[in-house]
Amino acid sequence: MNRNVLVLLVVRVIANFADSFYFLASVWYVKETTDASFWIGVTTFAAMIPVVFQVFYGPLIDRYSKKKLLLVAMAIQAMVLIVLASLYAFGELSVGFVIAGLFIATLASELSYPTEYALVPSLVRESDLQKVNAWFTFTHHSLDLLCNAIAGFLLALIGVGLMYMSNAVLYLFLFAVIGFFLRINETVTRTSEDVTYLTDLKVGFRYVWKLGSFRTLIVVFTCLNFMVSISLGVLPILATTEEMYGLWLAAISVGTLLGSGLSTRYGNRSLRWTFVFATGIGGLAWCVSAIWLNRNVGVTLISFGIAWVAIGMMGIQFQTLLQRQIQSEYLGRTLTVIYALQGMLAPFGYLFGGMFADWLNPILLYLIGALTLLVSSMYFRKSSFLTSHATLQDQAG
Repeated sequence: MNRNVLVLLVVRVIANFADSFYFLASVWYVKETTDASFWIGVTTFAAMIPVVFQVFYGPLIDRYSKKKLLLVAMAIQAMVLIVLASLYAFGELSVGFVIAGLFIATLASELSYPTEYALVPSLVRESDLQKVNAWFTFTHHSLDLLCNAIAGFLLALIGVGLMYMSNAVLYLFLFAVIGFFLRINETVTRTSEDVTYLTDLKVGFRYVWKLGSFRTLIVVFTCLNFMVSISLGVLPILATTEEMYGLWLAAISVGTLLGSGLSTRYGNRSLRWTFVFATGIGGLAWCVSAIWLNRNVGVTLISFGIAWVAIGMMGIQFQTLLQRQIQSEYLGRTLTVIYALQGMLAPFGYLFGGMFADWLNPILLYLIGALTLLVSSMYFRKSSFLTSHATLQDQAG
């Protein structure tokens, strides 16, 4: 944990804190203004679809200063939230402005994620990557847990306008932290003049295509994200109050927090069986939460949180696997392609969750996440890439 890693860690923790606040404020404002499942789905769609545009950031991350890109991301988010807070103060904040502002702010946020992940491998030893990734997730989710636990109560207390303005202040603070405290000697590779942005973009896609069985695993994660997102899209509908919605988000955070902590302890175990048991246990726990959905809130949230323990542990393993499998000179372009592929269908999952809730029982949509995890567990048990990776681990041992 050197100084630069700690600065990135602080930035990621606070940024995730702020992201959760303005996302919750936006979703709840749209819900109270329209009281329509469709518009809730559109709002979550607007917050999720920017991940698709990460693919266009790859060449920029590999070509330009990562520190400057982080500064741009923080500045854009601060300006958007200042505009939304001002419109709210003057009584001119429409649902259209909220959705557009959420889209632009999240678009900037999606620039910061791959930029940080591409920067981390150059700051730590490869043997420390998994621990550093786990600490990033563990720390930011510990604060994210506090945020989600109180976000609903805070929103009811101070209102949407102050929520937006406080987040703008946080992003301005992060802009200053990055500018003054992130000290890195970046060696930006300048390609020849005939290598255009479009050429760089194609390189990322070609690299992913050549990953073979690992490419198949990435596609499976893309489908898993989509199906789980349908279930997550109905959470604002299942929640009856701001406080209840905050508790749902808190269950996700505490589960992911514990999962990332377990990853630091059991990270060297078989990757294949980690994925198999994580999705299997997660799917069963999700089923239990659905059974108790209208009977006992406590049992529902605890079971749902256990499902996210498994998902959180699996996420750390997959992130480390990406950083180890991809050559450093292609990291920015390739990571953004993979993140875009993973997140491409997820926004539509949120949109469909909100839309279908008008015609189907939300509990049935909620159960889709459980069934997806159980089916994924069976796939991971047969995955050729995970099987070969397990063989290499045994030989190394």
